[in-house]
Amino acid sequence: MATETTKIGAIIGLLGSIILLIVGLSGISMSRLEYTFDPNYPTFVSYIGRGVTIAISAFGLFGSILVFRDNNIGYTILLVAGIAGIIGTYTPIYNYVTEWGYIGTSYLSNTFLYVDLVLMLVGGILGFALAEKKERKE
Repeated sequence: MATETTKIGAIIGLLGSIILLIVGLSGISMSRLEYTFDPNYPTFVSYIGRGVTIAISAFGLFGSILVFRDNNIGYTILLVAGIAGIIGTYTPIYNYVTEWGYIGTSYLSNTFLYVDLVLMLVGGILGFALAEKKERKE
């Protein structure tokens, strides 16, 4: 049996999706900490950002699972999830001014130093680059 090199993109995308899931779940568990520092901070903003992060992660996990089940549409789903994560990372949803005078911004999704989103994008791109070419039947 030869080693399948076409699934390396799915493995990398799966790793990025799992890291993003860990970021989202740990963010939800730590969201009450923000309320402790500033009681005027709305807690629903934290839940929105972390919920979107978990949804993007689930989307990437779904794409990786599809690739493992020999459906190449999963690479497209991985790419879309990575791009949506990058767009969400730069989309502000709430600005607040603290009592010390600086402005804080909450974004639509969270990331772990962009490592997880880059892994999802690289996994999707590698999947397309290493995909098996099917011959047309004439």
